[in-house]
Amino acid sequence: MSFQEEKRNSIKRYLLEKVRNQDTDYIKKTMDNFRISVTTVKRYLKELLDQGILEEQKQSECGYRLKTEEYRFVYDASDFLVEDKIYFQDILPLLQNISKEASAIWSYAFMEIMNNAIEHAKAKRISCCIKKDNLYTEISITDDGIGIFENIKGYLEKEQGYPADVQDAVLELYKGKLTTQRESHSGEGIFFVSKSLREFAIWSKQSVFTAGRCTEEKLIQSHLILYYTSLKSIGTMVVMKLENDTTHTLKEVFDMFAPIEEGFAKTVIPLKKVCPYGEPIARSQARRVVYRLEQFKQVEFDCSGIDFMGQGFADEVFRVFQNKYPDIQLEVTNANETVLGMIRHVKR
Repeated sequence: MSFQEEKRNSIKRYLLEKVRNQDTDYIKKTMDNFRISVTTVKRYLKELLDQGILEEQKQSECGYRLKTEEYRFVYDASDFLVEDKIYFQDILPLLQNISKEASAIWSYAFMEIMNNAIEHAKAKRISCCIKKDNLYTEISITDDGIGIFENIKGYLEKEQGYPADVQDAVLELYKGKLTTQRESHSGEGIFFVSKSLREFAIWSKQSVFTAGRCTEEKLIQSHLILYYTSLKSIGTMVVMKLENDTTHTLKEVFDMFAPIEEGFAKTVIPLKKVCPYGEPIARSQARRVVYRLEQFKQVEFDCSGIDFMGQGFADEVFRVFQNKYPDIQLEVTNANETVLGMIRHVKR
């Protein structure tokens, strides 16, 4: 690809991103970012319209939107459903003109999540929605079953012998390596799928698990949530999104957390997401956080958004747990000086 062609593609992608996000200042920002005239921007806009990539939409803030293909499938769970046949027969034919890396990620992600719906949800009906525009593909899988967090909560109560809540179930999903069916599943699917995609979210019983660039607020505001919550019976909804031209690979994701010679050795705990009622303060919070972490060799505690860490929480994790399992590497990232100071204090 020549430099000029690469530049033209960059301008078009930038322009499409701004229109997709309904940034009303898209013309000026494109002009300033690429040092081009308003006439040039409008020429690119016309090209995208002529190519059928953009379409006019007077009610939108920009006056345009990306042309989107949308497909829906509904499956009767009482039929003999197998995820690979569903993918190759119904989904793959719709995923044309995407990179080979994106195609590989979608095959892995779709089949893992569809398998969960088939084998874990105890559902009567499973539905799938595919939305695809020039930049992204978004796939959602919804069932009317028991609900993933309720399923995990029941498992935790049975294993631990004391009550658990939905937030405990969400925490275990962030850790990974949890399965309610040890004889047939490894508990790795959701963890690695969530790390492979640009956006990943699970919505069930008014609770949300998010990964990548997806936030709870963004998910709730999306048209997908509005559509699916209008239905009467929702067990679990999984929403997945990926760039059509992504170049990152599944191997890169697995190498980060599960090198071939070590297996699933590393996990990341986003403390703000697993302590949604406040800062990490109490020993009881910490004990829930460190539950099962002895299964890993390396644990990263992401402190993004955490202003303060309580002495009890820090002591339980960075002294008590660490002394019990000295060979496990505990890593702290994105922590402010207050949090780091508390961790140093309990280590002394």
